[in-house]
Amino acid sequence: MIQKYDFHCTSCHHKLSDDKHIKLTTKRGDEKLGLIKLSTSVGQYDYFHEPAVEFEPGEMITFCCTECDASLNSKEFPNYALLKMKVNEDIQFEVLFSRKAGVQKTYLVTEDGIETYTGT
Repeated sequence: MIQKYDFHCTSCHHKLSDDKHIKLTTKRGDEKLGLIKLSTSVGQYDYFHEPAVEFEPGEMITFCCTECDASLNSKEFPNYALLKMKVNEDIQFEVLFSRKAGVQKTYLVTEDGIETYTGT
């Protein structure tokens, strides 16, 4: 696995991550809920939400860019959010992660194929 990478918005290309977290806005329908911090380690599903929010199992969450507020919902796979993972300007991948609360599934789409990660 690649050791150094950043996550970016697919619309405005704003960097959404630091060394430890991906920071996204969350929405329930059209209602903005707050800020979620996800692990930058693919396959790790711990998160922190400000303010604290209870997600119902199976609830579909909309994740948005903190800069342009664009929805990160995948057009091709509507149950997933889509981010760009950049190693550098020449090496970039797509990352799809489940929008459904309680479903811990992530796909990393590389030139060699698709890597799948699931939680417990």
